[in-house]
Amino acid sequence: MDEHLAFKGKAGKLDERVFSKLKLLCRPVKARQDNAQQGNETTLVSKDDVPFYNTRLVLRTVEKPWTGDLSEEEIENNLEQIILHYAIVPQVAYYRNKQTVSFVAPYFGGGTLDEVIQKERDKTAAVETEIPSERKPEITLERPQTLEWKDKLRILYQICRAIEYLHQPPKCERKPVSHGNICMQNVLLDEQKNARLLFLTPKSVEGGVGEEQFQEDKNKDVHAFKENASESDLRGEGINWWTPLQDVGKTKEKCEICCVNKPEKTFEKLTHDQFCGSKIQMCVGCLRNWQFNPVKCHTCDQDKIRSPVGDGWCAIMIAGTDEKQDITKRFEDDIEKLKDRVITKVTLMGVRNNVVTVKKSNTTYGEQLEKAFNNVDTPEITTIVLVYSGHHWDGIFQLDT
Repeated sequence: MDEHLAFKGKAGKLDERVFSKLKLLCRPVKARQDNAQQGNETTLVSKDDVPFYNTRLVLRTVEKPWTGDLSEEEIENNLEQIILHYAIVPQVAYYRNKQTVSFVAPYFGGGTLDEVIQKERDKTAAVETEIPSERKPEITLERPQTLEWKDKLRILYQICRAIEYLHQPPKCERKPVSHGNICMQNVLLDEQKNARLLFLTPKSVEGGVGEEQFQEDKNKDVHAFKENASESDLRGEGINWWTPLQDVGKTKEKCEICCVNKPEKTFEKLTHDQFCGSKIQMCVGCLRNWQFNPVKCHTCDQDKIRSPVGDGWCAIMIAGTDEKQDITKRFEDDIEKLKDRVITKVTLMGVRNNVVTVKKSNTTYGEQLEKAFNNVDTPEITTIVLVYSGHHWDGIFQLDT
């Protein structure tokens, strides 16, 4: 299935050759969506859908967004592990050199919130300056408006949800982060007038700076949207929290998180809040990174949408024995490699917190296995992955006897 996924749960690293070809497909001018969090930014937009991604793309180039003496591995990990949420612009790929990073994201055709509001003001001003005798009858009774008041409240709600996901992620491996530059220029709208917050790198990370500084950064984020509507008010007014594509038959179905891959239809069977009226459309790539980016539905209150692979799983890794120590060591190496490359890998199985290794030691295999099964005998564990490397015959594993 992976060969059909343009986005696999992490931002893909582009080499210079691919990035150069991608730039050739883009307009060599700044686009409407040219506001971001860092200075000295250049933004390019592809003229048409880009092959492989099958959608128009935006390239945002900023000065290196990391500080301090980070290792290459730390830098790559920070760039790969983007934050995925239906109300945050997904960065699906990146290219970097020593001084800059170029982030690649789907293009959203609704413009920035700042542009839309300004357009509305311009139309209003045009009406107010018209000579009453020359004003058309159909506009004398109402002010022209690009966004209905329900649209504005829904947009406000969506951005508040994005901020909440940054500040208070569901239980996962990602630490809370601050945004640092929440403004109308950094709110992008799609054709259905859904809002997404532009977010490239965090202003600060919990534990990475002093607690006082992190709280200050969070408060600045909240202050920017402090006059938001509460969830109950939105429900009371009958406002939809999200507007899906109106006619999928004439458009290309897309995951509502990464906006690149096709949604996986079988995921519609995953459990949502019982009052969920419109389940989020998501792809394999976005759901499989649940350890770092638990999926939140745009329509229901469920803490997260549980992944059918890895979430609630445990793994018991057993290495057998041989009379020759070097062969026993090979068995132990087998299960370690499988654990690192498959079992615990975020975008594969993603079993991270409940992995038990059983191998030759001062404790017998029987005691180790009994302890392992007792530890995973909890209501939260629904699936056990049992891995064995060693000799076997007639259904018998060769362990310590």
